[in-house]
Parts: sequence; structure tokens; C-alpha cells
Amino acid sequence: METRKLLLVMGLVLVFASAVSPIWAKQLVNMEFKQAPLVEVFQILGELGGYNVLVDPTVEGEVTFALKSVPVEEALDLVTRTTGYRYQLVGNTLVVGSEQRLKSEFGSEDFSFIKIEHVDVTAAQRLVALITPQVKSYVDAEQDLLVLYGLTADLEVAKQVLKQYDQKTFVTSEPVVAVQASPAGDNLVNGAVPVFYAHGPEILEMVRQQWPTREFRWDEQSQNILGRAASDEWVRIQVFVQEKDMPRFVLKGVLSNAQETLALVEYRDVISLLRQGDVLNDWQVQTITEGQIEFSQGQRQFIVRMGR
Repeated sequence: METRKLLLVMGLVLVFASAVSPIWAKQLVNMEFKQAPLVEVFQILGELGGYNVLVDPTVEGEVTFALKSVPVEEALDLVTRTTGYRYQLVGNTLVVGSEQRLKSEFGSEDFSFIKIEHVDVTAAQRLVALITPQVKSYVDAEQDLLVLYGLTADLEVAKQVLKQYDQKTFVTSEPVVAVQASPAGDNLVNGAVPVFYAHGPEILEMVRQQWPTREFRWDEQSQNILGRAASDEWVRIQVFVQEKDMPRFVLKGVLSNAQETLALVEYRDVISLLRQGDVLNDWQVQTITEGQIEFSQGQRQFIVRMGR
């Protein structure tokens, strides 16, 4: 009887996991386990939270609990702490094991305060999020200070990236053309225009098609389009790149209930659940309607439709 009940409960949870997007795991859920293998419980909780799951072979035992109206994350925290285990998020992967095991493999978590001197602090934050997405960050714009929190090893990577990026020779986050007089005396100047969101090489090809008589190239390190053109042309190139420099958001779904409408948007292999007013990679959600979502950034706006 108990075995049948266990299988039924676990079956219902698995059905729930398969029928509902993991993004909805932020909502309150009810769950009940009775003498369930702890490894299986961690697998299910992780999948409901939308994570890949790795459980250390040393994790063993069974667990019985009933939780009502709690987020999956809270349930995961309660189960790990009451059973003597801990978990660590490494990117989008949930790793479960003993506290000693996790510290030996991934190190401890810490804070780091980085003073940004030569580039825009929000641009530095975007770079950290791109290179080390598992590191959390906070910007103090008034002090040009970037506060980082994460595993010690990840913080070291982030600090090395910022050390190389925060140089006087790099272009700041403002989409302003950097020009330098050409020594050849041919009325052309060297310039650079940053690309923040789109695929740089694709924008480069568009620029080449618009100005076929000029020379341009893509610099992967600085994420800039470099080239030689007339000063007035650089002004038009800046406007052109800015118009094309939109993030590759993909609308995966629109969900609604009586209270609100939500959208599932994929960007760089990460799916986010967005509401009106939310911000994704510096772009704010203006409206969500059937089959489309509108984003804005200052005076810039664009619409993403289902299937884009």
C-alpha cells in the first residue's frame, strides 16, 4: 500500500514536471513524498526548478515530507538542510552533495568589490554576465563600483576579465564613434563602433554592403566594428549599426491567467519568464500580447513575434 502511494505521488510530480514548463517553478506548489529515495527527490526538485541535476554518489537515504504552497527553491533548501546535504548552482546545473564535497570541488562563495575606471560600469557588468553567468553582480553607478558574488574560482575569472577590459584603449558602452585621423592624408579616418547585442560579424556584412568602397573588419576582443571612412560617413555608420544592434530574443510562448500575461523568451540559450516592465539584457518589456512582445530601450523599440 505504501509502495503504491509512493509511486502515485512520485508519478503525479513527474506528470506535473512534464506538463508544466520549469519556468513556472517560481510559483507555489504542493508536494508530498513518503520514504522516497533522496536522490530521486533531488532529481525531481531540480527538474521542476528548470535545472540540470548532478547528485554526488555519496548522497543516500530516504525522505518523507509534505509541503504546501512553497516555491520549488524553498523546498530544495529545506530538504538539503534537513538531510545534512548542501547544493550549489553551477551555471544552470544543480549539484547536490555534502558541504565538504562541494567546497573541495567548487570552493566557497565570496564577495569582491571592483572599481571600474576606464569603461562604463554597466558595460563591465554585461561582460561579466556573459563570461561568468554564475557570478551575481550589482552596480553602484555613482561610485563606478561593481560588486560581485559567487564561487572564489569564478570570481577570479571575472576579475581577470575585468582587468583586461577596463583599459583606456577600449571603447565605453556609449555608442559613440571613436575616430582617429588617417596619416595617409586621404580625408579618411580610422573609427570604431561597438556592437552590444547582435552578432558582430553579421552587422559587419551589413555595413560593408552599405559602404562597399570602404574597409571594415570585426574585432572580437573589443566587440567593435573597425574601419576607415570619412567623418560624416562615421556618423551615418553609427546610426546604422545602432538600428541593427538588437538582441536575438526568441519568443517561445505567451502564458496568461486572470491576473497577468507572461512571456517565455530565449536569449543565448537561456529562457526567461517575463512580465510587463521586466528588463532582459537592458531591454524593458513594454507590452505582451497574443503572439508577440515589445521591448524598448530609451527611444529604441522592437517587436519579437512568435517563431522569430
